[in-house]
This record gives sequence, C-alpha cells and structure tokens, in this order.
Amino acid sequence: MMKKLTAAEALENLIRSIHISLGEIQSGDSADEFAYGEKVAYVECLEILQLWEMAEKYGLDYDVEERFPLG
Repeated sequence: MMKKLTAAEALENLIRSIHISLGEIQSGDSADEFAYGEKVAYVECLEILQLWEMAEKYGLDYDVEERFPLG
C-alpha cells in the first residue's frame, strides 16, 4: 500500500512529474499533434497550480508559457 501524502507532498510530486513529462516532450518531435496536445494540457495544469499559495516554494516561480512555449 502506498504511503499517504500531505496535500503539499502530493502537489510537489505532481509538479515534478509534469516538469519531467514536459522536458521529455520538448526533447522529442513536437510536430506530433498528440505530443502538442499533451504539452498544452501540462502547461495549463502548471498555470492552475501556480494559483496555489505555496506554488513559488515548490518551484513554480516562473512564467510557464515562456519556459514551455506553445507556439
């Protein structure tokens, strides 16, 4: 059975996982429509997570669309 996490621990894990996934997408073929859709969804998730009062403490202290451009 997995250890229960606090909300902050769960959000920290989610942020880390999204960063890893976005890094993998950026290093791959971004012309693929599925990969682009994935990237858009991950960027939107990070932008929503930035609304969390502790987001900066957990590494979301940057402009998401500048670091992970969609265009």
